[in-house]
Amino acid sequence: MQSSILSTLGLGSLDPGIWVIVLCVCFIAIIILIAMNSKNKKQIRILSERIDDLTSGEGGKSLEEELDQIIEDNKKLLKDSSKNSDDIRKIFGRLKGVYQKMGIVRYDAYEQLGGEMSAVVVILDEEDNGVLINNVYSTEGGYVYTREIEKGKCKHELGTEEQEALNKALKK
Repeated sequence: MQSSILSTLGLGSLDPGIWVIVLCVCFIAIIILIAMNSKNKKQIRILSERIDDLTSGEGGKSLEEELDQIIEDNKKLLKDSSKNSDDIRKIFGRLKGVYQKMGIVRYDAYEQLGGEMSAVVVILDEEDNGVLINNVYSTEGGYVYTREIEKGKCKHELGTEEQEALNKALKK
């Protein structure tokens, strides 16, 4: 069977049945493409709604505003953290000079008195610098002696109780 339309196009030698098959295949392909397009439009709509939800935020606050706030908060935290680190370094520097160690020894300066009314107190900082205070009690009154301690040593010779109090403080 010859088709006049196909002959004018120069395709008259082809069987029209082939053309029907080709048209059916094209029609099926168009239906498949329309179905895929519909599915893609649905996915785009869903994603668009999700983006709108993200950008609208609570109370009209957008995601961009939220991110800006988070960035500002982060900068403030970093600044505060840096200040805190500096403050901690200063505090540790000051602590080296604070008295941290102490040794106390009570004793009888004079055997006839009893009651251990005399005492030696040693107070040292982190670097073992400080003071030794010796309070000697007697029936006539009390006497207080002080000695400077540098790096755990005293320039003057120490008595037994004084050395014992210094050793107690150095062990802490």
